[in-house]
Order: sequence, then structure tokens, then C-alpha cells
Amino acid sequence: MSSTIEERVAILEKELIRLKHIIQGTRIEKDWRKTFGMSANDPGFDEMIRLGREIREQDQKVTQFP
Repeated sequence: MSSTIEERVAILEKELIRLKHIIQGTRIEKDWRKTFGMSANDPGFDEMIRLGREIREQDQKVTQFP
């Protein structure tokens, strides 16, 4: 590698600018509608919901006052 450190830094700076432009051009949208229904017909998800419900019901029984 015969290039100087200054030349290598200049190349890296140009690449960094290029990558920043790419990143700024891509917007990440957080939209719940894009993920709605992803777990439909997923037995693992249904099991998770069932277990969560059981835990909440048990917690309610423990915290209820007489």
C-alpha cells in the first residue's frame, strides 16, 4: 500500500459522506399497519397469548382484596 495516511483518510471521508447520503435518503417508518396480522395462524403466538392471559388472571386472584 503506497498511499499516504492523508490520502487514505480522504478516501474514507468521501465514503462516509456517500454513506450518510444513502442513510438520510432512507426513512424508516414505524407504522403498526405494516406488522398487523403477522402472527395470524401462528400456534406459538397463540400459546404466548394464552399463557400471558393465565399469568394475568393468577395475578388478579393474588392481588384481590377479600
